[in-house]
Amino acid sequence: MTTTSLTHDPAGFYDRLGPLHYEPLWRMRGALPLEPVTAMVPHLWRYDEVRPLIMEAGDLITAEEAERRVLALKNPGTATHEVARATDTLWAAIQLVLPGEVAPAHRHTPAALRFVIEGEGGYTTVNDERYDMRPGDLILTPNWSWHSHGHTGGAPMLWLDGLDLPLSHALHTVFAEFPPAEARRPAASPAGPARTHAFPFAEMRAALEARRDEPGDPYDDILIEYLHPETSGPVMPTISAAIQLLRPGVRTAAHRHTHSVVYHVAAGSGWSTIGGQRFEWTRGDTFAVPCWVPHRHANPTNGDALLFSFSDAPVLDALGLSRESAVDEEIH
Repeated sequence: MTTTSLTHDPAGFYDRLGPLHYEPLWRMRGALPLEPVTAMVPHLWRYDEVRPLIMEAGDLITAEEAERRVLALKNPGTATHEVARATDTLWAAIQLVLPGEVAPAHRHTPAALRFVIEGEGGYTTVNDERYDMRPGDLILTPNWSWHSHGHTGGAPMLWLDGLDLPLSHALHTVFAEFPPAEARRPAASPAGPARTHAFPFAEMRAALEARRDEPGDPYDDILIEYLHPETSGPVMPTISAAIQLLRPGVRTAAHRHTHSVVYHVAAGSGWSTIGGQRFEWTRGDTFAVPCWVPHRHANPTNGDALLFSFSDAPVLDALGLSRESAVDEEIH
């Protein structure tokens, strides 16, 4: 048996592959990089910028017209054909509900969480259980859960939305259901004592305070992960969430990891360096740390700084793709 060397007519060989829907690995670029590569970039969205915009949206479009009055935080690295995203797998947005409004019930396969920024009198229903919303509270709406929002207070309610929407799109597993309007009013029954879908800020703040005198983590200072009350694991299969205290004067060490993270400043001010860029932040700001990008945090003030965060770590853990390393060089 004889074979014909490709060198006799390499151009012709490659020209024949395309129409037949083949591609040689040895000509692929980027298929097996030495470390993770992403188009996502470190970015910070300032609350004093987005708040006037979402309030303007409140004047321009009604709750009925909008379904959800939301401004997504779009990473500058997002391609034109991609759904808006903060990182490759995580979606973040600011949502507004005005007094007297109701965002009717719907459900979808992307999992979601809400971290309340400001306002009193708002609530979220999850599968017919009502959870009142106060600043700093975390409310979960797991995959395929019916959920709605309403507001009985007197001032605007604003919160941070976090979803695994880009991941669901990448996996082509997005389903959504929108029942007729008459069947979509929120339920009024209070949540059960287990509060499966809610984490009051007062309790998390007290837990951080109880650990104030501990040595702290070199990369995060004092950090507490939100745990699902039934599994003691991440709050949802695709999203983990945490809150951390950066004590006055703390400057953490730099590290990087394969999971991406969205941070939201719950209190105080400080700065983070992400991929060599320094970002000054204050209460209400939100910033993204893409996968495998070195980062560190600092609180140079005399008061506490609190960072809420959510990440795609549960997905990477489940797939055996989690990796983390310290960054030896100084990042300015």
